Amino acid sequence: MIVLKYTRGLLLTAAIVISAGANALDKVRVAGTQRNLWDSTLFFNAERAKGFFKEQGIELDVLWTQGGSECEQPVITGSMDICMDNGTLGAIGAWSKGAPIAIISAAMTGAADVWWYAKPESGINSIKDTNGKSVAFSRPGSSTHLLLNAMVAATGATPKLVGAGGPAPTLTQVMSGQIDVGWSAGIFAADLVKQGKIRRIANGNDAPGAATQTVRVNIANTGFLKAKPDVAKRFMAAYRKTVEWGYSDPKALEMYAEDNKSTVEIARAARDEMYPKASMAAKPVANIELSVKQAIADKRLPAPLTPDQIRDMLRYVNELNP
Repeated sequence: MIVLKYTRGLLLTAAIVISAGANALDKVRVAGTQRNLWDSTLFFNAERAKGFFKEQGIELDVLWTQGGSECEQPVITGSMDICMDNGTLGAIGAWSKGAPIAIISAAMTGAADVWWYAKPESGINSIKDTNGKSVAFSRPGSSTHLLLNAMVAATGATPKLVGAGGPAPTLTQVMSGQIDVGWSAGIFAADLVKQGKIRRIANGNDAPGAATQTVRVNIANTGFLKAKPDVAKRFMAAYRKTVEWGYSDPKALEMYAEDNKSTVEIARAARDEMYPKASMAAKPVANIELSVKQAIADKRLPAPLTPDQIRDMLRYVNELNP
């Protein structure tokens, strides 16, 4: 059974309870980021289509957020067990402050899927042209925040950075003139590029080192990990299976296309170009040293982490992913 409900404001949540009458299913509460993007929604679609988590004796209860702190905060408070596709920067910052969270796997390595755009008449052709302009990212601590900060630092531009939420509300703000530069991911708004209504000005991989950096990770509440270690292992086993499914079953592309009101051909091109299968491997958390440097620059870390601290921060990645 899938139940959709609206909460305060424009935030759409999906309390998805996928069950099949079994009495012994372990419920796992999952906060998801950015509904309908390929990498962040694949586990959800795979469960609807194949029931991989149910096979592992798990019932999913999913809450959709708009990224970054909105996904991370309920895991810190313990109201949710896992946050999928959280920005690496936010995860490092929360962990360093003693928050009860742990990184349990890589979610996305490289950033070819994230892109920024402006109206053609704006005269903005690159991040270098954004001095004094408003430029969007999703939420503080998200991968879009990390990537945008890195691009701004590399170009020396001085824009005003704005946490605008997900791709849909961001697009609305750009088209209505509230924000000068918006962000998107995958195929969302790609049709507007073809129609000439918006122009791409930057790609996530324009950020120095981003092409080989794990920019998003999956995190879990440490209380959940300690109380239910077997459930956590089964959850990650199912998660890894969803990635395999996404690149082997045509149904995955059909669902992605349907979610975004697009065609299977466009969905396939976006997946293959922006989300190569290797980018979604559960481990390693790649180029963590760069992420640590960026966390320091963003004042999320007071000092560099020692090799022992990095190993401790990432220990569940190896424990849960053989």
